[in-house]
Amino acid sequence: MSDQSQGEGWWLASDGKWYPPQSTPTTTAPPQPTVPTAGGIELPPGVTVASPWIRLGSYLLEPLLMLVTLYIGWMIWAAMTAGTGQTPAKRLLGLRVIDSSAFRPVGIGKMFWMRGFVGGIVASFAILFTLGVLVFMPFWDSRNQNIWDKVSSTYVVSDPADAWGTKPALAG
Repeated sequence: MSDQSQGEGWWLASDGKWYPPQSTPTTTAPPQPTVPTAGGIELPPGVTVASPWIRLGSYLLEPLLMLVTLYIGWMIWAAMTAGTGQTPAKRLLGLRVIDSSAFRPVGIGKMFWMRGFVGGIVASFAILFTLGVLVFMPFWDSRNQNIWDKVSSTYVVSDPADAWGTKPALAG
């Protein structure tokens, strides 16, 4: 980390510091100030609770991306977005998964274990038991949450301007 570029490949992060190739900043400042939104959630300016329609689009886009990239490309892409509260489809659509208590993007542990593994198991049984009706849960939930969100204590938000500064700035 440096206050100025040290050569080719260095990139400028949102904290105003230059980082060497394949390095990421260790911390980012939380966005300020917050504004109230629907469902009583306070989010940074420009961030809103994701609509059920965009969430459905993300749900349908994810397997398409897996298929098109032969799963290998999707896995690499997912590894690159790890820790930002995003999957490849969510990244393309400007969505992000945030923790319901800290209101920060969830890390890879919570994304994989709680949302993916535990939430996936619970959701599979719940969706099967309700004959698929719970897939559309964000359409009637006051905070647009689905069963995965409830199990993992998360929200999916629309964050088109990258309020948490997780995308590396392009040098040059």
